[in-house]
Amino acid sequence: MDRTEELFNKLLDEHPPELILGALDEMARMPKEELLAIGKLCEIINRAEAAETEKAKNHQLD
Repeated sequence: MDRTEELFNKLLDEHPPELILGALDEMARMPKEELLAIGKLCEIINRAEAAETEKAKNHQLD
């Protein structure tokens, strides 16, 4: 539960509470399978962005 609280607090630091609560409300209405699919998609996107950042960083060093 500590990690969940940490992530929630980070979200609140970065975004207005109304936005976070609205997103949580919307997520509560979604089927579990859909939420898991969205999570996987976000994970793939984050990895791709990290790879692109690393690639750009390595390219600048040349």
